[in-house]
Amino acid sequence: MQVIKSSVIYLGSSILNKAIPFLLLPILTKYLSPEEYGVLSIFQLMISFFIAFVGMAIHTNVSKNFFKYTKKQTSLMIGNILIILLLTTLLYFLITLGILFFYEEIFSVPSNWVAIIPILSLMFMINTINLTILRNQDKAVLFGIYEIANTAVNMCVTISLLLIYHYGWYSQAIGITITYTLFFIISLFHLRKNGFIILKYDRAEAKKILKLSIPLIPHAVGGIIITLSDRFFIEKMVGLEMVGIYSVGYMFGMVVILFTDAFLKAWSPWFYKFLSNTDNINKIKIVKYSYLYILATFTIAFVISIFAKLIIPYVLDARYVGAEIYVFWIAIGYAVQGVYKIFFPYLVHISKTSFLAVSTVIAAGVNLLLNYFLIREFGTIGAAYSTVLSFIVSASLVFWYQNKHFKMPWFYI
Repeated sequence: MQVIKSSVIYLGSSILNKAIPFLLLPILTKYLSPEEYGVLSIFQLMISFFIAFVGMAIHTNVSKNFFKYTKKQTSLMIGNILIILLLTTLLYFLITLGILFFYEEIFSVPSNWVAIIPILSLMFMINTINLTILRNQDKAVLFGIYEIANTAVNMCVTISLLLIYHYGWYSQAIGITITYTLFFIISLFHLRKNGFIILKYDRAEAKKILKLSIPLIPHAVGGIIITLSDRFFIEKMVGLEMVGIYSVGYMFGMVVILFTDAFLKAWSPWFYKFLSNTDNINKIKIVKYSYLYILATFTIAFVISIFAKLIIPYVLDARYVGAEIYVFWIAIGYAVQGVYKIFFPYLVHISKTSFLAVSTVIAAGVNLLLNYFLIREFGTIGAAYSTVLSFIVSASLVFWYQNKHFKMPWFYI
């Protein structure tokens, strides 16, 4: 089956892609103090936060319409996506400058680095659109080359600046900036060369794009709050040093994403294609594969937890001892998120993405409350508990809504 073959390729590229940062963790934790690693983590979190507003998960339009549109329609859609992204980037760049007029730094990140984040977000989204097209064309090998090259450039720049010039956490920030710029240029060239850009404003097309994407802003922001706000709470309630230690443990727990994302990258085109013919045989096939995926995801989470507990004391600097206690709960949390991601495409398919704003905002609100009370009660580990519970709320709401509006034989196969 093609989805399995593509999943294997995506998994291989994802493992190679993510293996590089993990192999470099011993170097990063040796040359960066937990406080510096904490600042770096917050900078990366801020990029993710801005991407939600600038990008609005706008590449979802490409996934949804790729098999419905002609090549010309797809190119016109992407051209209008680029116009919208330029406008949102300008808007949030000006807002950021206004905020930075009053502050020299935000959450320990210097203002000059905060100022360029909207532009980095634009570059990230252009690269994401290019990768989305490659995935829908089932060009898994080329997709993997792009992913691995992106990470390799980033880490080579980072390590060079860290070891030779001793730039501290700025090494990674500069590495991100150079990599995003390089692959922004490559992605634009690739899109243009393959005829995927018609840069002509079309009011009807822009309206359709925004109708799907604007409801995804609160969804994306809520998701970021669930996955990232814990670091901000830890900085204020426990200390920046614990942000660094917690972030390292979090990285190990997030390895679950390697497997869920690899599968879902191949699953998405196959899923939308099968749903174009919604007979009962196709529905049963989708449900069976979904159950296998869920079982595999939780099995992987347990294996990762055991492996991390054994290996962390040997690969990390002594200053990061204790990071292993967070891995289990983060891994389980991301297994639950993986379950959520299997239901998300149904809402895109039936154009009910507006509910994602409701469900994710509810889960984000729960997350903020739980972070405060659980960190106050249990310390830093409370943030990991909060992550699991918030993902459970989010996944449960989306499953309930999906099953209400698009019946699948979840309990009748």
